[in-house]
Amino acid sequence: MSRPFYNVSGPQGDGVACVMCGADFLKDKITSVVVGCHPVDDASVYACKEPCARLLAEDAERMAREMRVLAGLDDADVPSDERDDPVFCVDGHFGSLLRDLRTLAGTEALLSTSDDNKTLRFLLSLTARHAETAMMRARLVLARTSADNAGGGTGGDD
Repeated sequence: MSRPFYNVSGPQGDGVACVMCGADFLKDKITSVVVGCHPVDDASVYACKEPCARLLAEDAERMAREMRVLAGLDDADVPSDERDDPVFCVDGHFGSLLRDLRTLAGTEALLSTSDDNKTLRFLLSLTARHAETAMMRARLVLARTSADNAGGGTGGDD
């Protein structure tokens, strides 16, 4: 598993405690499963099979659905009124792009003031995630507005 788990305790990072609820696998007879890794040394981290791993899986599925919708790969979950022009509405691609850019600006401010290695690594991973998402959204908005201009629409100026 390559999903990093930040801000874990010593026992959680060592794989002897649940990264979700903190249950002690050595003391309690709980079935555990690998759910990711510790970002410092890439050691496996574990969660209780029930309910913690199930909750993590459900959260990952929800995020994957949202990402498919944002990337325009699956519009089944998008309300029909957003399918008409999802680019410039507040909850559309342009609004999401602006939120990513605000997150990047805030992360820049935090990076310039932090000297803790663990915090720096977390902020850098946050920066990478939002930078990549902002890039994809910017390209999508560009493509949609270029398509509007090519079709005689009233999109933005080039």
